[in-house]
Amino acid sequence: MSKDQRQNPLSHNQLFGNRNFMALWIGQTISFVGDYFYWLATPIMVERLTGSTVMVGLSVIFNALPMLLLGPVAGVFVDRWDRKRTMIVADLLRALLVLLCLLVQRPEQVWIYYLVGFSMSCVSRFFFPSQNAVLPLIVPDQNQLLAANGLMQMVQTVGLVVGPALAGFSIALWGERVAFLADSLTFLLSAAAILTIAVPRTTQGRQVAGRRLAAVWNEMVAGAAYMFGSATMVGVLICLAAVQLGIGAINVAWIPFMQRTFGLEAEGLGAVDASQGVGMVIGAAVLGTLMRRFSKRQMAGWGIVGIGVAIGLIGLAPPFSLVDLFPTLQVEAAVADLAMGERLLRMPLLLLLYSVALGVALVPAQSALITMMQLAVPDLKRGRVGSVLNALTTAAGLISMAAAAAFGEAIGLRTVYVLSGSIVAVAGVLGLVVLRDPESHL
Repeated sequence: MSKDQRQNPLSHNQLFGNRNFMALWIGQTISFVGDYFYWLATPIMVERLTGSTVMVGLSVIFNALPMLLLGPVAGVFVDRWDRKRTMIVADLLRALLVLLCLLVQRPEQVWIYYLVGFSMSCVSRFFFPSQNAVLPLIVPDQNQLLAANGLMQMVQTVGLVVGPALAGFSIALWGERVAFLADSLTFLLSAAAILTIAVPRTTQGRQVAGRRLAAVWNEMVAGAAYMFGSATMVGVLICLAAVQLGIGAINVAWIPFMQRTFGLEAEGLGAVDASQGVGMVIGAAVLGTLMRRFSKRQMAGWGIVGIGVAIGLIGLAPPFSLVDLFPTLQVEAAVADLAMGERLLRMPLLLLLYSVALGVALVPAQSALITMMQLAVPDLKRGRVGSVLNALTTAAGLISMAAAAAFGEAIGLRTVYVLSGSIVAVAGVLGLVVLRDPESHL
């Protein structure tokens, strides 16, 4: 632990006074809540219309493909374009695209979900590298950057606490169509928040001759070369690729697993994700203490180990619920015929507990890894390097997704979770070996 870490404990007060950061933070919190309406509604609808893990897996794979196909190229343009304008345009496009999901009515129309997911993911490939590159510019103090990343992780925290609960209850009460309308509205609100941000134009001095395809290719190669020339980035790549080999399968299996194993409806699925959000609140609360006691490498490595253990335990969770604790609450009826409150009484308690543990481990692991990447890469290369990293780790995730879609039902969805958790835990141990503390380029 460095002297600066000991003398500068995590304090959010200065960040709360940073108008640009707060606008980004609030806008992304609103958008992330809306995203959960979409993320919950789409696989529920595909599962309901087709009853096939393969078809659910395809919806996830189509969302992930642009990370591999477009990610590295998008990063070149992110480093060239005005990042604020890029984020605003991306939000407006996604607000329109998600409305196309309202057209789906029959099983033979599920291809619309795949098309929308692919298109929205393509646009997001420009948004997220822009956001990651903007954050160190609007929070230029290196000692506040880890705190800022911790608060940005709280975007996911708030989204996971509020988004799944709102989405689950809304879908249960009014159907899936309301989810797509809500997500569209939150993209518009995010764009309005970003409009108020003042971002330094560090891309202004870039030469325009790079419009030629050869120049774009050369810049993409330069981004990859920089990544592989950095010991920190190589360690992050190895660690995240191993994590994606486990996490990818979960992205495919979670809706079929939760519905078929525990009989969860939309509000139950929302409760599980909200439990993870509660865990992330706890993780964010202890982040300052962890920063003072552990290095970024230790936070990332042990955090990933915790994520893997929690995933494995979710796969082993029994259906033990409040009804088992208090038999007088028992209602003799099929789950689908129960009222929403009665269904929630049947929520598996250990499943909720393990989801909380997953959230606790997630915040320090993600905050440490993101900070390491931001400190290791200079501003004008962050978009390209981040996009190349995402493309390579996504390739590992796609392998895992394809395997889960093809063999998940054959080997059992519980087994998928246990295997995935084991792979992620091993990735955390690997991270403790290969991760390296970065030299600052702020």
